[in-house]
Amino acid sequence: MNVQVMAHWFCGACDVEGRDHATEPSCWNCGGTVTVTARPTVPAEAAAADSAA
Repeated sequence: MNVQVMAHWFCGACDVEGRDHATEPSCWNCGGTVTVTARPTVPAEAAAADSAA
């Protein structure tokens, strides 16, 4: 089974959060630096299904 690490993050400047497959994610709203809050490992099949939604 293939797995993928997904970064869950928070941007204090915008007060938004998100998730990204990038190693060093940035805020989707302002493009600024974010605080990574978790890096769970998810099955690749689940990640593909999630991104299609």
